Amino acid sequence: MSRNLKGLVWLSSLLVVFGSAALIVVAILVDDHHPLSTLSPVGRQGKDIAALINPIFIVAGVVFFLVQGAVLALWWRYRVSGSDTGDGEFGYYDDEEFPTQTHGNNKVEIGWTLAPTVLLAVISVFTLITLFALDDVEASDEEMVVTVVGQQWWWEYQYHLDGNTSTPPDIVTANELVMPVGVDIPLDIKSRDVIHSFWIPKLNGKRDAVPGRSHDWVIQSEETGRFRGQCTEFCGLAHGYMKMVAVVLTKEDFAVWRDNQIAPAEMPTEGTEAHAGWQVFSQQCASCHVVNGVTSAANRGGESTEPDTWAIYQEHSSNDAGAYLGQDTLVAGAAPNLTHLMTRGTFAGSWYDLYLDAGNHIPYLDLADGGTLNRGELEAWIYNAPERKPAAANELRGMPARTSLSPQDIDNVVAFMSTLD
Repeated sequence: MSRNLKGLVWLSSLLVVFGSAALIVVAILVDDHHPLSTLSPVGRQGKDIAALINPIFIVAGVVFFLVQGAVLALWWRYRVSGSDTGDGEFGYYDDEEFPTQTHGNNKVEIGWTLAPTVLLAVISVFTLITLFALDDVEASDEEMVVTVVGQQWWWEYQYHLDGNTSTPPDIVTANELVMPVGVDIPLDIKSRDVIHSFWIPKLNGKRDAVPGRSHDWVIQSEETGRFRGQCTEFCGLAHGYMKMVAVVLTKEDFAVWRDNQIAPAEMPTEGTEAHAGWQVFSQQCASCHVVNGVTSAANRGGESTEPDTWAIYQEHSSNDAGAYLGQDTLVAGAAPNLTHLMTRGTFAGSWYDLYLDAGNHIPYLDLADGGTLNRGELEAWIYNAPERKPAAANELRGMPARTSLSPQDIDNVVAFMSTLD
């Protein structure tokens, strides 16, 4: 094969590689079905980030192809063409022989120094403008504040409807952040144990949850729907299983959801499977999980009538970062509040769907009545949670197994949980 033909083969191969890479990038950009995609934001903050990132990606792509094109052009133009002592196939230089050396080109060197400098300066200005806008946590038009608490390996949401985070929350729920559409929701992000990172890409960027610290944040959506997120700071065994969902409702539906969440659960009627399940729950689960109205000390046969919210979310530190977090050590020792479990679409740190094929096809407020309970997965979780999701329950990290429960006990517990709407 001649030297020129081999060169053309190499050039064609490189073009195929770069062309394939470009097609893959384009395919990713036009696919909106990825739940963690940042390419189709629906929130104001998410759109601000996209407005910054998308032009930068375009500029970076242009620069990449210009540089790579220049490299290929220089390679082709100045490729070795052989020497008198070579065989003329590819050409080479003897050890004592060197190609012509060229040193310096002031105009070119000044150009390739100034151009990136100016480009990066422009990008920096727009980056700072966007960062300042994202950090404007005073932009909220909602009195309500939601304390977001990360722990291994799920998220808790404490709703302070009057905006006062120094008092007990009015609503405590888990895994799913429910919010009204078109409203900036102030978040107070904390951690009970190790560093986590709160990220719902379609709505906003990332904000770390750090033990002993409190980070302000704002989140907003201009569309209703359910938008998934992921913890993005490695936090141990089940980090990859630590997800969350933002549920955005109309303002009217959010008001209905809020009023329902404030109401306590009702004690099941004696003699029913649900009541038998409550008895098992109170013995096996109530030491960690709370069901407002039915798992207080008084309901378990004790003398205290202290409200559940106070009993579980007492202040363990004099500063805001430690308020209502349950413990002031790096082991959380807390579990999700289950008062209205059946109104949620997910469980186990949003790793499992609570209802079969619910998705966005059933209105969120209708899940408890219209959804088909994912009973098999829920029972498997209760029976042996560490088998379903990595955990270290013996270290108070994750839910322990309850393999001592009989199938009838688990059926009864699920019957009790099914009343928690």
